Amino acid sequence: MNNEKVINGICCDVENCVYNNGSCCCTAGEVHVKYRAGGPCETMCETFSEV
Repeated sequence: MNNEKVINGICCDVENCVYNNGSCCCTAGEVHVKYRAGGPCETMCETFSEV
């Protein structure tokens, strides 16, 4: 069993984020969300950090 901490209720489909554990779960300590994305290919998650 994996003991990695995830944020319950937060699903992530951004494959190139360091906080995505590969199972669409977020492992960031906390998440900040933008009011609106800048375009269709931009995430609304301000916590995003590229791999």
